[in-house]
Amino acid sequence: MKVSAIKLSLLTVMLTLGIAHGQTNIICRLTAGTSPQALATKYNITLLDYTPGAPFAIFAAMGDTEHSGLQKDAGVVWVEDDCDVVSPEDESKGKPNKGGGLPAVGTRSTLQSVNKNLLRQINWTSSLSTSTGRVVKLAILDTGLAPKQTDLWAKVDASMNAVESGQPAYDIPQGTDSNGNGIPDEAVGHGTMIAGIVDQIAPQVHLLVGRIADSDGSATGWNVIKGLAFAVTNGAEVANVSLGTLTDVPALSDVIDWCTENNLLVVAPIGNNGLNAICHPASYESVICVGGLDAVNRKASFSNWNKKCNVSAPAVGFASQFWDGSLAVWNGTSFAAPAVAAAVADGLRHTNPTPIETIKSAIMSSRVPLRRLPAQFQGKLGGILDVTRLIGILAAGQSP
Repeated sequence: MKVSAIKLSLLTVMLTLGIAHGQTNIICRLTAGTSPQALATKYNITLLDYTPGAPFAIFAAMGDTEHSGLQKDAGVVWVEDDCDVVSPEDESKGKPNKGGGLPAVGTRSTLQSVNKNLLRQINWTSSLSTSTGRVVKLAILDTGLAPKQTDLWAKVDASMNAVESGQPAYDIPQGTDSNGNGIPDEAVGHGTMIAGIVDQIAPQVHLLVGRIADSDGSATGWNVIKGLAFAVTNGAEVANVSLGTLTDVPALSDVIDWCTENNLLVVAPIGNNGLNAICHPASYESVICVGGLDAVNRKASFSNWNKKCNVSAPAVGFASQFWDGSLAVWNGTSFAAPAVAAAVADGLRHTNPTPIETIKSAIMSSRVPLRRLPAQFQGKLGGILDVTRLIGILAAGQSP
């Protein structure tokens, strides 16, 4: 496999080229039974981290000889360079807004009332969300969850922090200016907002929280892989990954395939570049790609569009919990994706664990055509999410 740098961010991506193996850490997928510690000893390299129960490891920067040895080793499937992303804030998407008549604090029912038009837009009904069903876990792989949101934490079965190892997976300001633009903590609250959207649509779904991006919205390839492995090994059936890059990442494609083999459905946004394009990982075949709509089912101004888009959901004006204990509104396809992820997870409560292709087929069958789009976007935003129809199709498949 060709070695390339992995670069992901919550908002936008800058590509950095020409990174030598001696200057960056190396991610590997290992064959079954291969010990990452044994590889470190064999090649006299430093093991930085690995995923217990999953076949991935990251090693410290190494020379060309050691790198070549890893590439040829029978215990290694592939190697990839890992690197950080510096991701400038896209002003076209705006900042979180705590004004506009929002209450200072609020319960789930308060938010459902505030968002009643958006919930009606996706044909969500309270009766389905409160009906009985089996336990389903949804992983939110993002900036973490704010400690002040105790009601959301009460639903969390497990959490993991890949950014500040050993620390709680808290979505709080860290004074981080990882994109170097002089403004720290631009994405703090992102993961909390997503968790709040999931809670409104699927209040009985259990959560797994992975902090894989820092408070400025930057992640590494390793953090994403570690988050996906965390989701699989802790029994998630759905994962929301509101990250994206326009640069293909071979390693991430392979990891997504591994998730599919382990029956984890990944949901990701199409991207906020305003282009006829699709970000990765949303572009990968088994991932559900989510486009963004405004309040009248037109394409949100910032949303990408592409014929591979599976389904769309509101991306403008969703109110949710914020990191400081207040409520906020934030726009972006990042916030359309969790509406779809939550709807799928809620539908799975009414059936047995379901193959990824069956779930994808249910999404495609249940979506409602978007008939008011200009010709330029026709067939390139899928259809709008219909929660009630999706749950009905999934539930009709088999009873838990």
